[in-house]
Amino acid sequence: MVSGKGSTLVDVDGKELIDFICMFSATNLGHCHPKLVKAVTDSVQTITLANMSTHSAEWPLVAKALCTRLGFDKVTPMCTGAEAADTACKIARKWGITFKGIAPEDVLVLGTSENYHGLTAGIWPIMEPLDQHEYGVFSKNITNVHPGTGKVLRYLHVEDFEAVLSEYHGRVAAVIMECFHGMAPTFEEELEFAKGVRQLCKKYNVLFISDEVRQGAGKTGKFLSSEWMGPENKPDMVTMGKSISGGAYPASFVLGSNEVMTLVKPYQSASSFAMAPQANAAVLATLSVIDEENLLERALMIQAKWKEETSTWKHPFVKYITSRGGDMNIILDQSYEGVTARRVARLAYQKSALMYSQVDRVRLGVALTITDEELEKGMVILKETLDEIRSYADIPGSNHKADA
Repeated sequence: MVSGKGSTLVDVDGKELIDFICMFSATNLGHCHPKLVKAVTDSVQTITLANMSTHSAEWPLVAKALCTRLGFDKVTPMCTGAEAADTACKIARKWGITFKGIAPEDVLVLGTSENYHGLTAGIWPIMEPLDQHEYGVFSKNITNVHPGTGKVLRYLHVEDFEAVLSEYHGRVAAVIMECFHGMAPTFEEELEFAKGVRQLCKKYNVLFISDEVRQGAGKTGKFLSSEWMGPENKPDMVTMGKSISGGAYPASFVLGSNEVMTLVKPYQSASSFAMAPQANAAVLATLSVIDEENLLERALMIQAKWKEETSTWKHPFVKYITSRGGDMNIILDQSYEGVTARRVARLAYQKSALMYSQVDRVRLGVALTITDEELEKGMVILKETLDEIRSYADIPGSNHKADA
């Protein structure tokens, strides 16, 4: 890609594309939102960097804005979503050692299957099994498998967490999850699972961490996706990233209560580019745009339009289609000849819509600022792609070495 404006991208060949991936939800305000561009441009022309050696004058404003809006006592900043998840688990382990008296070598943070938290060596083990063995990245303290049985703790299976916490709660400091990743057939399934695990955490004195890097900042129609669970199920900690800064400058955060966050001492959570002036400017501008343009409401309008349109689609190779605000998925049955997620995504690209393929699903997401015209144009392209996909032979780019 060489340029973007709103929900339209231009690639190196000059081809215009409707952006239906939203840079994995990092650009929820679209490309080059004028208020965001001005804020970051003004900042970078004023000062290059003020970090933990001093402090950017806007950092206290960002900290107060986030804590006030989200109802937490303190916040610590990083740069990437992976760093935020990694840091949240690190802080949670210290809480377990300090307040539950867990031995450092025994303390556990548990995750669940089908969740993504990043690929740093610190957080990657919680997404086992993947390819960690190729890099020698393992951990007995941060995992998504039952410590006794070695079985993966399955998303949507509260009973897996009841089993592990009933036996190991004395060693478990926290559970971290994406409460709503949008791949289950219904929203209600995800809601009941998240609420069930959160209540188990309360029962067994375990911190509940909601990873909001992807689905936070208004993506699902509430500022935090975990707000759908109700105030009685509020997480103990949340992570923010991606579009909290509109994708214009890397910024991520962990928020929590005083009991948890005051455990963090100077230089135990830090980065040369955390609290950067441009990050602060981008976050403040993003919060302003979300409010001024009623983007939480817009997310629900996008969801309604998507559901109305896709409810009429009939394709034998489509298992189901989901939406959580501006985040969508098409789950495929790839036993049908000529149908793979990559072929769908590549044919859609030929027809001028950008989306992404992942194993058996086509992953989609739109900016909350997308116009009705752009949204409708993208949906027309997608339906046409699904209607025609089985009639195509070779599709440029559909045979990728990663699929082998």
